Amino acid sequence: MKNKLGFSLTELIITLIIVAILAIVAIPIYRGYVKKGIATEGKSLLGEINAAQQIYYTRHGKYFAGTAGTQYSRALGVDSERNKYFTAWHIETSADGQKFTAYTDSKEGHSLKLSGAADQTKAYDVVDNTNYAN
Repeated sequence: MKNKLGFSLTELIITLIIVAILAIVAIPIYRGYVKKGIATEGKSLLGEINAAQQIYYTRHGKYFAGTAGTQYSRALGVDSERNKYFTAWHIETSADGQKFTAYTDSKEGHSLKLSGAADQTKAYDVVDNTNYAN
């Protein structure tokens, strides 16, 4: 009786086909989870900004007035330097200081927007401008 010392060509090809099918399915799913993780970091940053804005509003009767185009690293006590993706943000407020919009963008092109107003029952609303499902 002959001893087999390896795999046949058919067994190797079948194994490669199975691995290729798994890779075709798994890679897009993995990328989707990575994008959702990136979005979670941005939403966390916007949550910190919202909390800081609510505290500022309670103390001063208006929201912190940011300037469009200016990026804050530690304004309002919010430190975005520890973030990997969303490290810059800026705030715009209405003329009377009763509404604000905070923006944060990542280096990869992801963009999130936070809108808040003193007269809303809902404290804030995060708008995700990027499709994270892909």
